[in-house]
Amino acid sequence: MSRENNTPYYIGLGIIILIFGYFAVTNIVDYIQKDKVVDSNRSEDRDPVADKFLYKFNKVPDFEFVNQNGDTVTNETLLGKVYILDFFFTTCPTICTPMSRNLSIVTDKLSKYDDYMSVSISIDPANDTPEVLKEYAARYQANDSIWQFLTGDKLDTYKLAREGFSSFVGESDDPAIRFEHSGNFALVDQEGYIRSRKDAYGNWIKVYSGIEENDFPAMLKEITEDAETLLNK
Repeated sequence: MSRENNTPYYIGLGIIILIFGYFAVTNIVDYIQKDKVVDSNRSEDRDPVADKFLYKFNKVPDFEFVNQNGDTVTNETLLGKVYILDFFFTTCPTICTPMSRNLSIVTDKLSKYDDYMSVSISIDPANDTPEVLKEYAARYQANDSIWQFLTGDKLDTYKLAREGFSSFVGESDDPAIRFEHSGNFALVDQEGYIRSRKDAYGNWIKVYSGIEENDFPAMLKEITEDAETLLNK
C-alpha cells in the first residue's frame, strides 16, 4: 500500500490518540482534585487536609478522678466541653515535658473559647497527689479553670487509657523511667466522643502526636484546627 493510501489511516489513528489523551489527562486531574492520588513519599510533611469532617469514634467511658484542687471531675463534668486529653506523670524523665509544653501551647491558643478544656491524667497516682499536680501545673502557668490535672485509682486509669483511648500505659522495667505511655493527644467533642480527621492518605488517625518539636508542629496545628471546628459548630 502506498504512503498516500495510508494517509487516512494515520489521520484516524492520530485522532484516536488525541481523544484518549484528553480523557486520560482529565481523569488524572479529577483524581488529584479528589485526593485519590496518594503521594508515594509518606515521610514528607503533611499539609492539613481539606476535608474538615471529623470522624466520631467511641464515647469516652465513665471515669471519676480528682483534680489539682481536690475537686472531683468525671466524664459527666466535661459534657458540653471540647477537650484535649493526654496521659502523663509528673516525674517523667522523657516525653512528658515536650507533651506538657505542647499542650500548654494549644491550651493558650484555645483559651478564648469558654467551652474548651485541657485534661492531663496521671498514670502514677501513688506519687501524683493533688498537691503534686498543683505544683506541676504551676510550671506551665496552667489556669485551673481551663487545664485540669487529674489523679485517681491506678487500675481505673490504666483501663481508661487502654480501653477508652487505645493508649498504651504500663510500668517500665527500667527503674530510671518507671512508667511508659503513648505520647498522644486525643480530641473529645461536647458529647464525649473521641474525634479526629483523616491524614493526607485518607486514614482516620484517632490520636494526634503530642511530642513533636518545633515552635508549632504540624500535628499541634491540626488538633487545634479540629478543636476549633468543633467549638464553632
